[in-house]
Amino acid sequence: MEEISSKRLKTETEEDEEEGQEERYPRSDDSDLKSTVCYSPLNLKVSPNQGYQDDDLKEVKSSYGVTDSIRAHLEDIFLTPESNLIALEEKARSVLHFYGSLSFSEKALLLRMLSTSFGVEHQSVERLAAQVSSLATSQASRSDGRLIRIEDRLRSALVPRYQQLFTLLSRLENGIRFLLQIRSDIITIISSPGIDQDSPHFHSMNSILHNLLSIWMSVGSLSLEKITWESPCDLLQKICTYEAVQSIRTWTDLKQRVGPYRRCFAFTHVTLPREPVIVVHAAITSQISWNVQSIIGKLHGDGPTSTDSSADENPCEEKLSTMTTAVFYSITSTQKGLQGIEFGNNLIQKIIVKLQVEFPRIHQFSSLSPIPGFRDWLLDELNVHIHLNEVGERPDQPFISDRETSDLAVMLGSSETSVLSTLREVLLTNKWLERPHWFPVLKDFVLRQCARYLYVRKKRGYVLNTVANFHLRNGAVLWRINWQADTSSRGVAASLGVMANYRYYPEQMAVNSKNYIERRIVAVSDQVLELVQQVLPDSSTPNQCR
Repeated sequence: MEEISSKRLKTETEEDEEEGQEERYPRSDDSDLKSTVCYSPLNLKVSPNQGYQDDDLKEVKSSYGVTDSIRAHLEDIFLTPESNLIALEEKARSVLHFYGSLSFSEKALLLRMLSTSFGVEHQSVERLAAQVSSLATSQASRSDGRLIRIEDRLRSALVPRYQQLFTLLSRLENGIRFLLQIRSDIITIISSPGIDQDSPHFHSMNSILHNLLSIWMSVGSLSLEKITWESPCDLLQKICTYEAVQSIRTWTDLKQRVGPYRRCFAFTHVTLPREPVIVVHAAITSQISWNVQSIIGKLHGDGPTSTDSSADENPCEEKLSTMTTAVFYSITSTQKGLQGIEFGNNLIQKIIVKLQVEFPRIHQFSSLSPIPGFRDWLLDELNVHIHLNEVGERPDQPFISDRETSDLAVMLGSSETSVLSTLREVLLTNKWLERPHWFPVLKDFVLRQCARYLYVRKKRGYVLNTVANFHLRNGAVLWRINWQADTSSRGVAASLGVMANYRYYPEQMAVNSKNYIERRIVAVSDQVLELVQQVLPDSSTPNQCR
């Protein structure tokens, strides 16, 4: 990180001397530097350990306002010569402490100011672009390197000034953690109604941080650690706190998750000590599980569930000879600031290798994954088709067959013309849960629609569901869709209790991942493809649903 940044700044300095052009970042003379080494322009005393003193901070907020106070301090950072790293890092550290003391609304104001006032210097871009345009037609300029030097300066000018601050902050202790918090706040601002969610400046800053963090937090810099009951207490506590897929409510729950027939792995990063970045829970079983309650439900001691055929008279001892399958039932990214950042396509591969060393007999690897958003998507689809029926229009693609309409009408006790409206009401209010005798008919309809959601519905060529996208990028096969797989209130609210198995075949993972990323081809099993064909008869191959 530092090498990249230093190279960019050095290039700007050398070219300024060679070309005699105006510097991109105005610099102060020595007298200005002496007055700013230890204090910000607002004379705020900063301690590396304590941050701003309370009295000083209150005075700043009341006298200047958040944006006015920090604007002068940021200007001072950009005026400080890049060669004076000690002064720059001290001033950047003061920004870190100051930001941490603000309320969320004050942080939003500060980030707005940073994104609008310290972005790209458009006058420099316009001037340099004109020089490139002029020199591009000159053969002499190309041969003596002038065009290349101006192009380099143009590329540098297109970098927002706040990126220089982010790079500086990344060098500090807890700097990466701080930048993750900033991006988390930006994501919250963008997604919050009425708070600049359409601001292009916020989106641009979010994109810059996304790109920087993708480099700094690459998969090559992540370490894989096995979590056990003997792991540090603070790390175990974070495993509980961060769990976002299958909640861990008590220490007893946690002890089960890291006990016999269970494995927990955490990916950590050197800049975030004792902080799990990604947490993966796996169940060691004799078959691919289809129901998550059978994994996280109450156990006999600490061994397999009563539904697992590998149950043993002494469940606290792992019977390795019968363990043939690893089921990944929870994968959690713990940092909101890393949202949307790809960690490569071999995260699961690393865990598979580790498990195969410990359990040589394991040859089946699969996830048991939630399908967040499926219920909402299905309700929206019902709304669309109800509207089309009302206005007498035909849908572009078939949604429900005549036989399905007839079966649902009989089940719901409604007319065929109003069956979609009645079905929507039943699904919206969860009345179907009180009528198990409806399940056979409802199951067929829901599983077919879920197959359509996971396999057919795309965004920019990739599957719409984020969980499916993760597994397919990692080389998995969309293998099975399971009815009544998560009967918790959370599972019903997210996906009507439906879950999916994404099967990992180690020898096929690289090819599957490449086909999905480069050619948008989804690896799919016959079971899922058959469900899709019942909705879309022409979908005979994966290529037809790209």
